[in-house]
Order: sequence, then structure tokens, then C-alpha cells
Amino acid sequence: MKSKAIVKYLAAALLAAGVLTAVPEISESIGVTLAVSAETTADGFVIDNIDGKRIITGYTGEGGAVKIPADADGIGQFAFSANGTITSISVPSGVPKSFYIGDMAFYDCYNLKTVTVSGNIASVGKSAFQGCLSLESVTFKGSVTDGIGAYAFASCQKLQKVSFAKTGAKLGGLSGACFENNFELTEVQLPEKTGAIYGYNFNNCPKLTSLRIPENTKIVGTEVFGYMYGCGKKGYYSSADGNGQNEKSVKADGTKSLYVINLYTADSDTYQKNGGAFYDSTLFSGDKKITQQAITLTVTEGSDAERYAEENGIAYKYESTDDPSVPSGFKTTSTSSSVTLTWDAVEGAELYKVYMYNSETGKFTKYKDVKNTKCRVSGLEADTKYRFKVVAYTKGDGTELVKGKASKTVSASTEKKSAEKK
Repeated sequence: MKSKAIVKYLAAALLAAGVLTAVPEISESIGVTLAVSAETTADGFVIDNIDGKRIITGYTGEGGAVKIPADADGIGQFAFSANGTITSISVPSGVPKSFYIGDMAFYDCYNLKTVTVSGNIASVGKSAFQGCLSLESVTFKGSVTDGIGAYAFASCQKLQKVSFAKTGAKLGGLSGACFENNFELTEVQLPEKTGAIYGYNFNNCPKLTSLRIPENTKIVGTEVFGYMYGCGKKGYYSSADGNGQNEKSVKADGTKSLYVINLYTADSDTYQKNGGAFYDSTLFSGDKKITQQAITLTVTEGSDAERYAEENGIAYKYESTDDPSVPSGFKTTSTSSSVTLTWDAVEGAELYKVYMYNSETGKFTKYKDVKNTKCRVSGLEADTKYRFKVVAYTKGDGTELVKGKASKTVSASTEKKSAEKK
């Protein structure tokens, strides 16, 4: 994998220098499309016209703080891979919304410390920043509409904070193992509109003790947090020796866990052992001993994140609000075919809209408008859990009503038919 990255990087550089032109055999062997000609900007960006798009396919500049050109349409696979001169990357707000950061685009840029994406982009590819050992912070000031690919920020062992700074930003989702093996990660701020989070995303992140999961975010898989290389069952597991090059079989007795990470670094041209063995809740990073802290999820009542936490024995707490314009103080009573909701009055409220979750559409749809703080929802199935929200409307300066924020999700289950009083 590393040799392929270097070959592609050298190919882009040679292409930019006019030494190499498109040769089908070479293109096929390294798995990358080489254009007949390429432009090299004054700042050292190698830009190819691929399918009518200006794609950065290489870099020959001086490094340091690198700002991506606003007229670029994307960053191609391996474009900056193994570059040791870059210390920061910024993507300006002027790039098109279809802009993408390709697979392994910055793989093993071992001196890269900060990444800032100021505009809305489409995606961050698989392993795009994997192995960036000096990376400390990643900031998205807009949306990543299609999501972040598998291993995108994995094994960035100094990464401390990942944030989405814009209100209303969208994150299409997190593919598997996006942030695994980040020993210093303490904070991840996910936007309200975050898609599914898949398995192994936050494994081996011993300092990540809290994480807020947005209400409508789905969690897929059973090993999103904790350790990736668990030997919880008796048997033999594949590991690696101290040089990180030869695999061996390890016998597990079902009571201990094994953890070994070996990462190739281009500066030393060798495999460096960045992990060791851990037992129970003790983790070793090189010679440094780290204690795994338990994580607590902040979830919305009735959300998929709450379901995940309960099923996997993970601590969680409900998100609270002190906003007086948001309905609160909910109480519920049930029969086998109805749920009655009551709540505390919101000052100045002229109307309340009650919403019920529709499992077929995956959205909350309006059930009824009421003028008091009580609503009976009828026609329900017996012994079934339902979810509701309430929104208060207050009178504005004119005649129109002003919509407030939705309440937290309220869950209630109907009774079994046999439990009803006759």
C-alpha cells in the first residue's frame, strides 16, 4: 500500500515536470489515470483536467501552510501522500460543493498538524489522513454532505479535537473506523444533521470520555467504542512481532485482550511499533501506559443512540435544555390504544403542535394542533412504543405565530390488551 502511494506520488511529479506522459501500461499498473498534460501552478500544485474537472493530483511546492486553490474541483488519490513538508492544510470557502478529498490524499503526511475546511464539500475519502502522526486538530466550517470514508483519520495519534463549527451543517455519515487508534482524542463535535455512524469508529480512543450523538443519527454495528482487537473468546488470533513485519499466532484464553499496532513511517523507511499488549483496561502506546476511560454518550430520549447504549452496556445521559420556549415537564398515561401527553405551559404560547414519529418515513409528522397543554393520541397498536415531540407557537410582533424549538423526544408505550381494566 505504501509503495503504491509513493509510486503514484512520483508519477504525478514526473508528469508535472514533463518527463512522463500517459502510458496505458503504467496507468494500469499503478491504478491511476494519467492525463496527457498537466498544469503545475506557481505554488506547486499539479492539476489535471479529469472529466472536465480541475483535480489536484500532486504537489511539488515548498510545504508549510498550504492553501488549496479555490478553483480546484477536488484532490485526487495519493495527491499529497507521504509528504513531510506540509504543516497545515486549508480548503477555502470558495470551492464548489462537489469538491472532494480523495482516498489516501494526505496519507502519512507525518508533519501535518492542522486541517481546516472552510466551505461546504462533498466528501473526505478513505484513509485520507490516516497515519498523520502530528495531526492535532480538524475543523469543518461547513458541511460534508456525502460523509467521511473509512479510516479517514485513523492512527492520528496526536489528534485531540474534531469539530463542525457551523450551525446547520450536514455530515453524511462516518464510515467504519474513521477515528480509531487516536490516543489523545478528547473532543468530537458532530453536527445536528449527522448520518449513520458505523463500526469501530472510536475504538482505541482512551481519552474520549464523552460524546454527544445527534437525535436522528443511527449507530450501526456493536463495536463503535472500546477496543478493536479484543480476544474475548478462546482461540488463536493473528498478531505481529516487534518489527511489525511478521505475523504470528497468539493464543487467547478468553480473559485478556491483545492490542498491537504497527505503522509504516516514510521518514524512517521502517515499521514503527506504536502499540503493545494491554490487559483488562490498560493500554500501551509505545512505552507509554494509558488507562482506558469509560465513555458516556449524550443522547435524546427515544433515539437510536439510546437504544445502542442500552444494548451494549454503555453509560448515557439525556440532553437537557434550559430554554423556556421549549415544552418540558412531560407526563404520559396509556391504554392499549392511546397515549395521553401533558406538559408544562410555555409562557405566551398560543398553540402547540404535537408530532409523532413515523417509522416508515423515519421522520416526525404532525398529529394534531392543540391550544392547551394536553393531547390524547388514539388509534394506536397495543404493547407498542411510540415517540412524540411538541412545538410551541407564540404570537410575534404581527399577526403571525412564531415557531419555537421542538421539545425533546418523549417515549411512551401502550399497554397490553390483557392489562386493561374491564
